[in-house]
Amino acid sequence: MSIRGWFKFKKMRLLLAWGSIPILLLCSHMNDRSFQWGTVLVLTGELIRFWALGFVEKKGQKLATSGPYAFVRNPLYVGNFFLGLGVVVIVWNWIILVLFLVGFLGIYTGTIRGEEKHLREMFGKPYGDYCKNVPSFLPRLTPYAAPEKGSFLWSRIIKHHEYITVAGILLMLMMIQLYDKLFLAKVPPAEEIPLIIATAILVIALVIERIFVSRLHITFFERLREKDAPKKES
Repeated sequence: MSIRGWFKFKKMRLLLAWGSIPILLLCSHMNDRSFQWGTVLVLTGELIRFWALGFVEKKGQKLATSGPYAFVRNPLYVGNFFLGLGVVVIVWNWIILVLFLVGFLGIYTGTIRGEEKHLREMFGKPYGDYCKNVPSFLPRLTPYAAPEKGSFLWSRIIKHHEYITVAGILLMLMMIQLYDKLFLAKVPPAEEIPLIIATAILVIALVIERIFVSRLHITFFERLREKDAPKKES
């Protein structure tokens, strides 16, 4: 993956999310109730993402209008909103809440406009009709009667590497718990050895996946495209 590709806007959103974790921890007023309710919101967001990705056959190549896409045009971003809101509830700081809402609105408004412009150019009238009937972010109450019905497949979730998001969420919750136990509650590190080991293992697993598995996956499909290119030209 090129440096230019790494710093695409989508990658920048991920960097901002992970880079904000130290700030969230330092500003945290977390308590047991905020952690519980925040975790519920985080899990809700991830379930919405699972539901949405299960209906995405080919990103940017085939229009998804079934499942959650029959209620809202951007269910993945709705899931991201609940994920972020859950983290904010966990740290329980109203200033962080305001910053999150303003930041989310600023980042995703531009993202959605750019993506929808691209989809209008790609799909034309079918996408225009879909936009007239399905709202962008606040879901409608009844599902849109799509001309072509899609089906949910678990294999699509794996294909889109959503297991990385799940592992990242789990790692974040574990890190928050460690910070609370070791730095706020002043629990001796020896009492948290199992959680420390589990956190370290998960970090190593994510690094290995990022360096080897994802890279091999990208390289494999890049070679396939290069191999098919001469055929298409001829």
